Amino acid sequence: MQNQNTLLQITTKEYEIISSGVVHLTEPEVKFKLGALVVRYRFKLDLNKARFIGEMINNELIITLYNSNNITGEGKIDPVEIGLLDGKRLFTTWFVETIEQNLRKFSYTFMLKQNESL
Repeated sequence: MQNQNTLLQITTKEYEIISSGVVHLTEPEVKFKLGALVVRYRFKLDLNKARFIGEMINNELIITLYNSNNITGEGKIDPVEIGLLDGKRLFTTWFVETIEQNLRKFSYTFMLKQNESL
């Protein structure tokens, strides 16, 4: 996936990191486009515990993060498989620090499974 002219390439034994960063959010949703795949993270509150649900809606993957309102942070560091990209299994991780209701520091990583093509 990395361009030969890329100066930085990040890999682990199992994964090739294709994008990783931090987004400062003031809204309850953030959208990523990876090739033709659209991934949206939505933040919602209800009376239950913190959790996430992924679903396909209108050809977009919507990952809803419920009750993600911890100031010290919470998320999913263990990679979650979300689809295929260029014939490889695509995974994501995230970590959210919520300062106020819609003020968040959202850390994310998208990665491909190493040495595996489908």
